[in-house]
Amino acid sequence: MFTVKGIDPKGRAMTFACGTDEQAMEKTWELQRRGFREVVVLDPKGKELSAPAFERSLDIDWD
Repeated sequence: MFTVKGIDPKGRAMTFACGTDEQAMEKTWELQRRGFREVVVLDPKGKELSAPAFERSLDIDWD
């Protein structure tokens, strides 16, 4: 399970559970659109990555 964490616009820390890496990536995009700060993703092994680093690690093909 992936975990996405961030700080909402009011300054509250929030955590979201995501079943797959794709769901976690979609959640990071959603949170950033909603104005969350310091969005990070924890992978199933507990490794923490910033949202941009996590996106790069997925090797998404945008073409």
